[in-house]
Amino acid sequence: MSVFALTGGARIGNFNATFPFATLSFDSSALHLSCVGRNYHFPRSSIRRLSRHRGLFSVGLRIEHNQAALPEFVVFWASMIFWSSAFEKLQRQLEALGYEIGDPPLV
Repeated sequence: MSVFALTGGARIGNFNATFPFATLSFDSSALHLSCVGRNYHFPRSSIRRLSRHRGLFSVGLRIEHNQAALPEFVVFWASMIFWSSAFEKLQRQLEALGYEIGDPPLV
């Protein structure tokens, strides 16, 4: 089983942590987000949707899930600069494990 891990930032609910205070690791069965001493586990069955999320200067992976005990809004910031290729690398790794990255939700 392949396991990948990337260092970045995260937005969890109203809390935002910049690089390098978050780590996203994943394999074919789940995504794990560690941020400032807290750990969030997203089994594949709990993930409703993964999509690209653009911040003011950064780009990240939005994780929409069905776990009531976790904050609804979760983003892993893959890159602090939106023109970096870090998100594309993350997307390729996730897709290689069978995850689908959808278009950003319409607001």
